[in-house]
Amino acid sequence: MSQAAVCVVVPVYNAAATLDRCVQSVVSQQVTGGLQCVLVNDGSPDNSGALCDAWAARDSRVQVLHQGDLGVSMARNNGMALADSEFLVFLDSDDALRPGALQAALDAQHADPDAFVVWNYTLDAADPAPVTQDSTVLPPAKLARLWLDCYLPMPWNKLYRTALAQTLQFDKSFTLGEDLQFVLDYVALLQTAQPPWHFRQLTAPLTFYDCSRSGTLSHRYHTDYCPVWVQHFTKLNAAAEALHAPAEDLHLLHRTELRFYAEGVADILHRDPGTPAERRRRAAEALRAPWLRTLLRTLKAEKSYSPYYLPCLWRSLTVLNAMYTSKIYGSSWLFGKLDWAGYYLFLGKRQR
Repeated sequence: MSQAAVCVVVPVYNAAATLDRCVQSVVSQQVTGGLQCVLVNDGSPDNSGALCDAWAARDSRVQVLHQGDLGVSMARNNGMALADSEFLVFLDSDDALRPGALQAALDAQHADPDAFVVWNYTLDAADPAPVTQDSTVLPPAKLARLWLDCYLPMPWNKLYRTALAQTLQFDKSFTLGEDLQFVLDYVALLQTAQPPWHFRQLTAPLTFYDCSRSGTLSHRYHTDYCPVWVQHFTKLNAAAEALHAPAEDLHLLHRTELRFYAEGVADILHRDPGTPAERRRRAAEALRAPWLRTLLRTLKAEKSYSPYYLPCLWRSLTVLNAMYTSKIYGSSWLFGKLDWAGYYLFLGKRQR
């Protein structure tokens, strides 16, 4: 069989309820140059494996790999190794490609060979927005902005060059955020293997992202959330600075990172499985992290304000938890009052 234009790699775990929708969205794509779909059944205890085999039996473009419960990173790695294509796309088994998505991405790539093509997504399975090639060209320096706009962190809204992607691996040691690590590694490859390059950002939503299931990773509590995100943000900041991100993007990135981290600390107090005393101990320890102290100094030097700045500077779990609780659990007016109270302590001399 000749090399396909694009391969879609789908890690599958306990996906019986959504797998048919996902695979149907792939095999119904009209793609010039051929299509390959690799389903990697990651030891699913439900009948996902049988559904994968059924798809392979009725469509020669579908290939199935069964593996033990090795995790999503190994599923993507092993699926990627089987890709025989010029380009590669990842898709989660509870999500779906919109009609015409792959050809739109390929057309954008062929029209702009030096581009790293990324695209928007939708949370609405019946989104009426047309799939078009409307796009914006962004220099590599806009990497931080793409993360802030939620184009960068995930692996499944991007068109990769298969040969380049296959030199990388998803890091199986991470249970959270391993996608960002892979994307940053791919960007680093582009810097050395294909200079000059740029992002081409398609504005049409090409992927339906289903975030409704409570069992997905985004809804789970991770006991290692804070130390893991320190690693991710350290790598993200280094990449953004190496690509000469504009100061305004870096300032907003740093404020956003503080929000992510501070809310992760507060979440320890609510969802950590330990006793109340153990929760407070772990949360207090997270507030003493050297990375956080460095970030606070950076925000001070940038004259940037975050509502979580003072609670983290004071290492006050009481104030931090009050802000987090008011924001997450419905009393937004209290969060707003605490936010503005902190801002006015700086006499309005910091940028919000």
